Amino acid sequence: MMFKKIAVATIALSSATAGHVVAAEAENEMQVNLGLRTFYMNRDFGAGIPDTIAAGQAFRADISSPFWGDKVGFDVSVVHVAKLEGDKTINSSDVLTPEGQGYTTLEQAFIKLKPTENSSVRLGRMVMMTPLLNDLTSRISAPSTQAVHGTLKLGAGEIYAFYSDKASNNNSEKFTEYSANGSEYGIASVGGTYKFNNGLGVHLQYAVADEYQKQTYLNVNYPTQLGSHDLLLDVTHMRGEDDGALYGSDYNSNLTGLTARLSKDNLAYTLAYQKIGGDNGYDQKWGGQDNTQFFTWGAVQLLDFNAKDEQSLQARVDYDVPNIKGLSLMARHTESWGIDHSGGDDGQRHETNFDAKYTLQSGAAKGLNFRLRVARVDGDDAVVPRINDIRFIINYSTDVL
Repeated sequence: MMFKKIAVATIALSSATAGHVVAAEAENEMQVNLGLRTFYMNRDFGAGIPDTIAAGQAFRADISSPFWGDKVGFDVSVVHVAKLEGDKTINSSDVLTPEGQGYTTLEQAFIKLKPTENSSVRLGRMVMMTPLLNDLTSRISAPSTQAVHGTLKLGAGEIYAFYSDKASNNNSEKFTEYSANGSEYGIASVGGTYKFNNGLGVHLQYAVADEYQKQTYLNVNYPTQLGSHDLLLDVTHMRGEDDGALYGSDYNSNLTGLTARLSKDNLAYTLAYQKIGGDNGYDQKWGGQDNTQFFTWGAVQLLDFNAKDEQSLQARVDYDVPNIKGLSLMARHTESWGIDHSGGDDGQRHETNFDAKYTLQSGAAKGLNFRLRVARVDGDDAVVPRINDIRFIINYSTDVL
């Protein structure tokens, strides 16, 4: 029955593409985008843990106004998720609500201001994409953040800052304050990026939740050539520590990642090493309903490899199939060791991923995207249960103005 529902949703999604209209390119015009997303997840656990099966059909509308008077406008994103399959489970999928139902959420609703040509300000609820507060769309809709966010472009660099007092999970419209131990707080952050003439890029961000936690993120990346191949070298360092009594305990941790990516034509090879140091595993979360995701190479489909003293090594291959335009494949394996856990100090775990993505290149359904994501996790019983995770995702969007 579930597969019948998925098939019906897919047919409906494909039929809806017939009205495709070319997007308006002018920045001074109102833009309305309609999107459809079908999302199916089947997560099978070992060790007697109940499995999770859920599927939903999302209908979304994104509205972006021009800057009236070249100074003020607004953006709104609304998502409705209809349940296709799923029930309340012990291990929520976040595809549906924790009760196993569909939902409607106002994903974004903010006023945008343009004080000068090189600056902008957003006020309201928004999807954030910064290293220390990242509302990644890993399910059928994205988490969102209530914030004031400003950017200032300075030549080859950009400075940004924000203050946030509330957050919402991806499957809930309700915003709740960041809170811990009976007290509420906000998050203040400042960051910046700069790209040098030789291609070297730097990204630095600092964020603090008063009396709770503070984090620092530093990334340096450098694109160069190795013979006839493109080579990307990437170094990331993160540090987190408690900022007072609200965290509930002394906490300090750091994460360091070293990555090299070699690519030519249709192939790319990536090797990434990650190490967790300090006295604790690395905690990326800010409390409350915040659903921040890692901004690192080491965070993969299921695991972030952020346990205490954990070291991990990842090998990845990406391939754009030349004979089938629009088809791309990815295979990745991450192995970790040295985990300090309740049963010892040399725990191990690993995750293997396969990803296939195909986008229609022509016809009435041009742009319709199909994606299959497969993950398998295993390791020491005291560290992680065996998990098999399959996701099938269909995406389509069209500009109607």
